[in-house]
Amino acid sequence: MMKEQGKAQVAEKEQWKRKLLETAVSRAQDFVKSLIRIGEENPYEMILEKATPESTDWMEEYGLPVTDTDRQMMKFWFGLEKEKLQAMGNTVANAFLHGFISQSRDRKDRKRVRFFYQIGQEALAKEVVKALKEKGLTPVITEPHILYASQGQKDLLLEHGDVMDEELFHAEWEAYKAAMYLYEKELKDTCGMIGIDQFGMEPVVDTGNENAFLSEENKEWLTKLSQKKRDFEARWIRPSEISFCKVAFPNMLVGERFEQIFDDFFQMNAEVSEPFELLQQVLIDGLDTCETVEIKGCNGNETDIKISLWPVKDPEKETKFLNCGGDLNIPYGEVFTTPRLTGTTGLYHVEEICLKGIFYHDLRLTFKDGWVVDATCKEGKEYVMNRLLYPYQQVTMGEFAIGSNTKAYSIAHKYQLGGRLPILIYEKMGPHIAIGDPCFARSEDAPIYNMYDHKEMVCRENEVTKDRDKKDDVYFENHVDITLPYHQVEYLRGIKKDGSKVAFIEKGRFVLPGTDGLNTGFGGGEK
Repeated sequence: MMKEQGKAQVAEKEQWKRKLLETAVSRAQDFVKSLIRIGEENPYEMILEKATPESTDWMEEYGLPVTDTDRQMMKFWFGLEKEKLQAMGNTVANAFLHGFISQSRDRKDRKRVRFFYQIGQEALAKEVVKALKEKGLTPVITEPHILYASQGQKDLLLEHGDVMDEELFHAEWEAYKAAMYLYEKELKDTCGMIGIDQFGMEPVVDTGNENAFLSEENKEWLTKLSQKKRDFEARWIRPSEISFCKVAFPNMLVGERFEQIFDDFFQMNAEVSEPFELLQQVLIDGLDTCETVEIKGCNGNETDIKISLWPVKDPEKETKFLNCGGDLNIPYGEVFTTPRLTGTTGLYHVEEICLKGIFYHDLRLTFKDGWVVDATCKEGKEYVMNRLLYPYQQVTMGEFAIGSNTKAYSIAHKYQLGGRLPILIYEKMGPHIAIGDPCFARSEDAPIYNMYDHKEMVCRENEVTKDRDKKDDVYFENHVDITLPYHQVEYLRGIKKDGSKVAFIEKGRFVLPGTDGLNTGFGGGEK
């Protein structure tokens, strides 16, 4: 009986692989077309045009799971004041355009902007589309996101799964290249991406493992396919030439005080960031004098790590950190760099955190010369390896940053939101690192300048990505930010070449002279 079942499974897999091979061309064309279609050719734009709160029938046209929460959120969004919605739509569109200024990029005459939103956010999405069109841009609405799924990842596994091998890899790759050339003109018209996310779901420990059924061969070919697709698209839509903007709002799953929470985050997302960027520039001036940064945890947090910073050749014209306001990522603010791997060593410990929808307790990452050499959590080592590091056994530290949005931190503690926050907001609530690729992956060669001192931010690569012209496998295709919240920071200090130390954060507060204004966001909501 077992042998017969085994034979049946093999036959079923082979049949599915044959179907994928036969449909590779049509599927690739459909996918690429979804990235460039506009106007009446875009089904989501047509749905958005007819979206009104009087009926929910139009929501079924998405062909996606629509929950009661989605319907309630749709009515809530449409119930907001029109002026408030218009203002936020303009805030998002203006932030996207400001990204070309803050990132030293040239939009040229490109007009297409990829845009996704969450089902239920149509009232705001309509205002974003209107604002983009008024500014001469052309929105390309891609498939809206749904409440409970990381749909793109699941679709990839369901579509290719354990049938991915060398033959299927080549078929998929050749079909993808042909489809890209078919729509080359439209793809080259793309100037960036905008995304509106939502949060509020209670975090849960992921007891399943979507990757468990994949063999090492499957993983190898899936990873290679993803890398080649990203490399190929980056030739036409260069990361160094585009802008983007992401923003997130709470949904009703956040709790009984939903409307108060929504108002607080809505107000914060609309806040002008320039005053805070000026304070962040003081942080950068101090960090530029340091060779390494030390972070020590407290209140049960065992973080004890040294992060190595790259030297600069000309301090009058060059800087190590980029000043990040409220454009690419709303809300403001952080300063970040690509750390030097050599010398970046120690333990990075986070007691609780939700990363890409997966919850981790007592997450411990041990670094040696910038590489994660050990990764564990309360749920087990395999849990971390199969989710956070997958499909690699080791990854590098791709980013070191200091989040400076103390108001976001105060709101989170006021409502005890914990792991419900998306990393988009959570990364602004303390020092953080990212494992995986640096922020400037595939755009390392393009100069970028801070707006306030006009210095070039030169720390754009590490010891791995510097070999990008010699090797094909210098990127992990992943970048995961992991935050250490303020109340668990005993100190964050820099060490100069002469051994003297510069204090930036002590007992969870900014202490560098000139940065006290960053502490005002704590208000009365902290614990």
